[in-house]
Amino acid sequence: MLSITDGGSLARALSSPIDARIKRLLTLRCEQLGGDIRDQACFLVAQPGDTPEAIEAALDFPAFSQPELGFGCEWVADHGALYEAVWLLTDCGFAHVALVPKHEGIDPALLSLCRTYAEQGAETDRG
Repeated sequence: MLSITDGGSLARALSSPIDARIKRLLTLRCEQLGGDIRDQACFLVAQPGDTPEAIEAALDFPAFSQPELGFGCEWVADHGALYEAVWLLTDCGFAHVALVPKHEGIDPALLSLCRTYAEQGAETDRG
């Protein structure tokens, strides 16, 4: 899993051999956040073999397994080649974002969860 939390890790990700569509989305989101993601967002890019449990461990909250506790996705966008799942857990606006490419080797359970949330509009009861 690729973790992007600041300008340095973003620069490393953008110079890595990840899918160009992921790079374009990361660049767009960075521009939308004013150029620096530190203290605004944490991006996780799923890699082959990453499971929903691995995503949850990296996020440090039950992102997929316990939406009834208020950890459900704000939204999941289907960008064709990848899913973008977003969680906003506080009023400060800090975003946790998982980018899940629809590549061979990506965990089928993770893809299924993203597809389900995207189809439902990822609107969950957040109390």
